[in-house]
Amino acid sequence: MKRIVVVDDDASVGAAVRDVLATEGFEVDAPGDASAALTELIRTAPDLVILDVNMPGMSGWELCEILRRQSLTRSVPILFLSGRHEIKDRITAMQVGGSDYLAKPFGGAELRRKVFALFGRSDRLEGR
Repeated sequence: MKRIVVVDDDASVGAAVRDVLATEGFEVDAPGDASAALTELIRTAPDLVILDVNMPGMSGWELCEILRRQSLTRSVPILFLSGRHEIKDRITAMQVGGSDYLAKPFGGAELRRKVFALFGRSDRLEGR
């Protein structure tokens, strides 16, 4: 079973993502804030990180850059899920090491498609 960690300071977003992806057989954790998530992510890398941009204490951009510098999380796909809709935000997401970007509000079908596409990409990169 693939494990996904959702890092978003809005618990309702974590619950919505969990509801959509749990029906697909994914294990979904939502630690809440970036600092708590960082400790968990560096200790045990998930198969995918879904990351908000605007969070108190540490932005999603900063967390992504930290994850990309760690050997355990360097190649973990990161899907940004944000209320920011500007093209510059999508570009920044890729510049800091993000794998894809989905704007809020999001639909379940689009979230599932992006997650499956990211897993397909990472599986191909790892030779599966």
